[in-house]
Amino acid sequence: MKCIDAIEGTVKHILQQLHAVCVEENLDDTEYVRNIKAVLEGADLFTRANPEIVEDPDLLTQVLYTYSRNLWLTHQQLPSPETAGKATDSISENEEYQTYYFDYLYHRGIYPL
Repeated sequence: MKCIDAIEGTVKHILQQLHAVCVEENLDDTEYVRNIKAVLEGADLFTRANPEIVEDPDLLTQVLYTYSRNLWLTHQQLPSPETAGKATDSISENEEYQTYYFDYLYHRGIYPL
């Protein structure tokens, strides 16, 4: 196994655990995304400080970011009794909004009320 695979796998398991805690404890979205960002920034700092391990730290960060956002989106898209009969257009719109919402929280830290 390559070092990059070990780093990616470890960080993905950490993200899964954070996601499980978020779902179990019903964490605030802002708090959850800030925790995700801290993990990704920590992995990024480590890989940049050890260039012999990873050739392209930006690629690793993007892979982990996409993974964490998709993990979060999966939970956001679970059908509720109210939305079970709605059209797929509204589901697609919700996915677009949730993607935008996650990105906004990640890059800005808080969502305006």
